[in-house]
Amino acid sequence: MTKYPNTAALMQRGTDFLGCDTAILCGAMSWVSERNLVAAISNAGGFGVIACGAMTPELLDTEIAATKVQTSKPFGVNLITMHPALFDLIAVCRKHGVTHVVLAGGIPPKGSVEAIKEGGDTKVICFTPTLALAKKLLRSGADALVIEGMEAGGHIGPVSTSVLAQEILPELAADHLIFVAGGIGRGEAIASYLEMGAAGVQLGTRFACATESIAHPDFKKAFFRASAREAVASGAA
Repeated sequence: MTKYPNTAALMQRGTDFLGCDTAILCGAMSWVSERNLVAAISNAGGFGVIACGAMTPELLDTEIAATKVQTSKPFGVNLITMHPALFDLIAVCRKHGVTHVVLAGGIPPKGSVEAIKEGGDTKVICFTPTLALAKKLLRSGADALVIEGMEAGGHIGPVSTSVLAQEILPELAADHLIFVAGGIGRGEAIASYLEMGAAGVQLGTRFACATESIAHPDFKKAFFRASAREAVASGAA
């Protein structure tokens, strides 16, 4: 980020929180955001995030261990709040000393945030598609939020990223760490959200098309050939 001192300054809160050089999180894409992609992103200075998805605790344990072999940099784990073994997955994250746990797919169940923070300094990041939920999550103990517009994939709300950012950032960004996600594909867009007060951003599809991604080559080709008119939102896995 030394080439872009203004951007680095705007990202400072985000990089301090994540412990990386660039406040860009990898969106957790089930079966794509795995050890190879996560480690590559973290090694490059971003913040990789393992997508637990429907993994069992045993599978997550293996995935975290394999990721730690490939990187000594910080990375996070994304857990789905409706997973029937959520608290067992949290225990796996604690076992490995995961620094950041991202809770996605709904309101965190009672006791989950406390379980993540139990006996350590693990940070909790939550998703929100509305201002009202954002305030509720912050009161419940979330350390940071990802505001996710309808252009994002997975569990999304009906409001576009740009509209959501204009509602939430002026209200919360001065006092809280807010990351923006959904339809972000260029540095200029990242810079605009940073100027509005965001601590950083989250990207998904861009990373799915990376060389290190295990996404099918035909998917990557289709993405690179596509125009804006062909963009579609991918649903929750």
